[in-house]
Amino acid sequence: MPRILLIDDDAAVRESMSRTLKSAGYTVQTALSGEEGLTAAREGGFDVILSDMRMPGMSGLDVLRRLREARVDSVFIIMTGFGTVDTAVEAMKLGAVDFVQKPFFRDELLMRVRGAAERRQLARQVDLLQRHIRAGGPIDALIGESAPMKQAKELIRRAAPAPGTVLITGETGTGKELAARAIHAGSARAERPFVALNCAAVTESLLENELFGHGKGAFTGAEAARAGLIEHASGGTLFLDEIGAMSKALQAKLLRALEAGEVRRIGENDCRRVDVRFVAATNVGLKNAVDAGEFRGDLYYRLNVHRIHMPPLRERTGDVRLLAEYFLSRYGAPVGVTGCSARSWELLETYSYPGNVRQLEHVIQRAVAIARSPELQPDDLPEEVAAPPSPPPAPEGTVAAARERADREMLVATLSRHAGEIGAAARELQISRTTMWRLMKKYGLGE
Repeated sequence: MPRILLIDDDAAVRESMSRTLKSAGYTVQTALSGEEGLTAAREGGFDVILSDMRMPGMSGLDVLRRLREARVDSVFIIMTGFGTVDTAVEAMKLGAVDFVQKPFFRDELLMRVRGAAERRQLARQVDLLQRHIRAGGPIDALIGESAPMKQAKELIRRAAPAPGTVLITGETGTGKELAARAIHAGSARAERPFVALNCAAVTESLLENELFGHGKGAFTGAEAARAGLIEHASGGTLFLDEIGAMSKALQAKLLRALEAGEVRRIGENDCRRVDVRFVAATNVGLKNAVDAGEFRGDLYYRLNVHRIHMPPLRERTGDVRLLAEYFLSRYGAPVGVTGCSARSWELLETYSYPGNVRQLEHVIQRAVAIARSPELQPDDLPEEVAAPPSPPPAPEGTVAAARERADREMLVATLSRHAGEIGAAARELQISRTTMWRLMKKYGLGE
């Protein structure tokens, strides 16, 4: 649970706020002066710091200024009973994420603290990801040694330092955002912002506001101007996932930003220059959408300068074990689950994974959570993996039925020649062990 530091010279306020925050599950430490709070903040590793503005001696702004000089990265919220626009602006310039006036209701306090804590957690996750990418190289974050994955990584290596937009295609769960982050990390923009947005996750009107921002008074409730994500990503990379969900009207406005390098906020007349590299992703056939008149052809060709396809997991022979071992080390090692039984590996490697890498991650995460031994057992795996349904047999009298009988007889004969040794039988048939297991399961030869 996030740790909170509360700095206020009013004992009644400290007691009341501390009780409220603790009842919501937060760990709270209090300080009765700016000096005491500054010492605690430097030593305590807090997620959120709430500080009164006016206190004897060191004020809340003084505390904030000193913490920023010391590079303390806790999220800071200023509180005061004497709020003015000037003090709010000054606090925000120094790095405060919120400015609230006393007195405020319990729900308002918890909402603001929760938002600040989530922001802190997100910043930490981004920092960890950036360190991970820089430590091992941007491509090393993409796990896989299969031929399709090697091809995708080679295209990423070439596209990353090159100019131009990138279009990443692939099914849901294949790692398109991870590929986009690798492209950003391998480019000259690596030290600038990487901003991601799922176009299907927000409504059309909200999507336009998210991308382009708005001017003050542009609509009811727009009390201040707000920059959009395109402006926020200036100098860096903007990743637009599921771009096929964007309306054609918004596609035209995005095309303008791509071609002219400028955006106009909602409700404003002036354009603002931006320098953004656009990386888009889709899990649908955009070319088919263009042919059907559902996606602008000019935008499609403008995005499709570099094209990278992320292969589905079922086509990545041999990568399942590498990925499963990685997820085991990530989720299993902290709780003492470090491996899989032989049968569990067989089941994991022969499943088709319609949800791709994301599904495999969830399978391992779930199995680790219920495992009763250091090795995952078949009954730890989800039912669809441990006992996947077999495809129905072809109708008798058809060519497909005759082919299935011939395939089964060939498998039985080959296994008999090698005394049931699957690896040797697979080598004779010139197929992978994974394919061999899949065929055996299909024809009821698993035992």
